[in-house]
Amino acid sequence: MVLSSLAPQTNNLPTLEATFPVAWYAIAASHRVQSKPLGIRRLGMDLVLWRDTNGKIVCQSRHCPHRGVDLALGKIATENGKSCLECPYHGFQFASDGRCVLMPCEGKEAHISPAMRVESYKVEESHGLIWLWWGNEEMAVPEIPWFNELKDHPRCWTDAELVWDIHFTRAAESVLIDLHHFAFAHHGIAKWMGFADTKRLDSLETQVVGNQIKTQGVLKSEQGNGLSMTFQNEILFPNLSVFDLGLGNLILFVTLTPIDQDNTWINFRYYADFRWPFLSRLIAKIAAWFELNFVQPDDYRLLKSTVPKRSGLMSNRLVHADQTIVHWHRLNKHHPQKVLGVKADF
Repeated sequence: MVLSSLAPQTNNLPTLEATFPVAWYAIAASHRVQSKPLGIRRLGMDLVLWRDTNGKIVCQSRHCPHRGVDLALGKIATENGKSCLECPYHGFQFASDGRCVLMPCEGKEAHISPAMRVESYKVEESHGLIWLWWGNEEMAVPEIPWFNELKDHPRCWTDAELVWDIHFTRAAESVLIDLHHFAFAHHGIAKWMGFADTKRLDSLETQVVGNQIKTQGVLKSEQGNGLSMTFQNEILFPNLSVFDLGLGNLILFVTLTPIDQDNTWINFRYYADFRWPFLSRLIAKIAAWFELNFVQPDDYRLLKSTVPKRSGLMSNRLVHADQTIVHWHRLNKHHPQKVLGVKADF
């Protein structure tokens, strides 16, 4: 059964304005921002993250408006109980709201132009991640989305992250959604685990409610012998996914965020809930290490060969087993979008 009617394109899609769905995007793990600024690139913007005296996370444009130096090379300066980000080049200081509050070369009493500022972005910290609101100013800001089964659960977890030079749409298809590639793309791992013949995706059911896509099914052998893998997958469009792979008390959470039009940041988290906390921590750590070093390199190698680089319903011939991908692209087609990196320039 073919779910999209047009044949795949053999070349990249025409150059389009780079837009991505309006949403909360995880941009870094909380533990990465401590006493020093952290420079990152997300959603087409060069950003710097730092914490004020209360530990609250601040996200701002990464380059100093004075002479363009990377503020992530600077430091956090505190005076009278207030924290500022200090440029390493000339010591200009910027408050958490983006205002320049000190230009040492001009003296403490100097008038500072309102134009001497860095852009500040709405960020929140939740579930061990730092989230940036990617939406237009007139929009109401919703709560950060999360999965009910992970709320207030005493599972231990371990994060792993990677960067792919893969477009967000292709990364989403592979990382958030696709399971029936397992016996092929990960043949060595599947054989080692006893799933080498689990190539048939059966009993597939998909339900879409708002921005939520729920999928369940069974990967099994066509001959009906050998091991089978029963799974449940829940997606919160556009960028969050949780998998229960039927491997006991082990759950995989994934979030991904565009770095720019050509690159994607991916965060994996394994939750484990076994009798002893030390065992849960150990298993979660091993699972995340295995995912990062053995599973995802297989996916990356194949995705790098894929054309077009930017995916959509009209660039694939999707089949019944791909129905979750179809639903994701349909949501993407009708969801509000925002132009990539529109605030990147001063």
